[in-house]
Amino acid sequence: MFTSGQYRVLRTISTLGPVSRTQLVEITGLSKATMSALTRELLDRNILCERELVFGQGRPSILLGLNAVSVCFAGVSMQSDPSIILLTDLLGEIIAHKEFARASDPETCIENIERGIRELVAQAGDRAGPLGGVGIAIPGFVARDRRLCYRSVVLEWRNVDIVTPLEKRLGVPVFAENDANALIQGEHLFGIMRDCPDFSMIIVGDGGIGCAHIVDGKLHRGFQGGAGEISHTTVVWPDGRETNRPCSCGKRGCLDTVSSLRAIRSMAQQKGLPTTPLELERQAREGNADALHILHTAGGAMGMAVAQLVQLFDPSQVVVLLDPPFREGVFGAVLRQTMETHIMPRPDWETTLDLRETLGTGWATGAAGIATRQFLFSE
Repeated sequence: MFTSGQYRVLRTISTLGPVSRTQLVEITGLSKATMSALTRELLDRNILCERELVFGQGRPSILLGLNAVSVCFAGVSMQSDPSIILLTDLLGEIIAHKEFARASDPETCIENIERGIRELVAQAGDRAGPLGGVGIAIPGFVARDRRLCYRSVVLEWRNVDIVTPLEKRLGVPVFAENDANALIQGEHLFGIMRDCPDFSMIIVGDGGIGCAHIVDGKLHRGFQGGAGEISHTTVVWPDGRETNRPCSCGKRGCLDTVSSLRAIRSMAQQKGLPTTPLELERQAREGNADALHILHTAGGAMGMAVAQLVQLFDPSQVVVLLDPPFREGVFGAVLRQTMETHIMPRPDWETTLDLRETLGTGWATGAAGIATRQFLFSE
């Protein structure tokens, strides 16, 4: 869609924000004449726009920025039911969104997504440019080519391709991605981690535990696209203890069976305790031994998994997204303490652990970011 030189310009502006032509020459190493031609073409195509004047020594410079309304992108999250479709502009701002019923039948799913996107584009009207691409966040194992879902326990899918039919129907590029990978790419492109070249993200949600890694500024996929499956890390040895529960993957002792919301609710229900994070943390604060045991077990297992992740990847930051009561209560405190206890001491630096709240539209925004990233960076 763009030349290699134009992609370099777009990548620079997307990363740094509005810059002058002189700064672009210094950053990219391209000549002034080449840069002038490249930026003129992008201005003519309405992808770039001229911003404010900057005064300094010599002639004032005009900053160039991305034209947010030149194109829009659709993001689909199938992480929850109902699922979410939204439109974003070129800067990741949400233009419109809607919910739709999640369907396990692939054909029904394709029809729901197509109809929802067309409705949102019509609803957006002049507030959005033409549709430039679609990203779909799927709770499951997605191939490196971002087309085939090898397996999704939630959707009961095996070797399902909804990308090819949607591309034919919509006439734009479509990309499927594991939901955790989608979320971290949206954070890296649009969020507060956009300047961080190495970080990991763990999501403790209703659908289980997800994980993804940005390494050297890019998503780390692994050999078959399965990097980040921390939920199936063995944290409890199969020795018959009470936490040795069977996992959906067929193994026992996985992190998902101890630290996921589903597992915590199950343990609380067995003890006759409230199953919401807020009430369970309240019970623990009031000294309920069963509540304390459940949250210590769940937080400790998560802290151990995070410590192993830090030892393996050495990220500058680990972001854990979870419900506020867990973040501020026993679960979060035990997680942090366990992680710090089991990391090899390093005198000159340490990995920052950031516990944050999950955002309902984060997966869909991240999915839209996949299509945006492909549009801007061709990657």
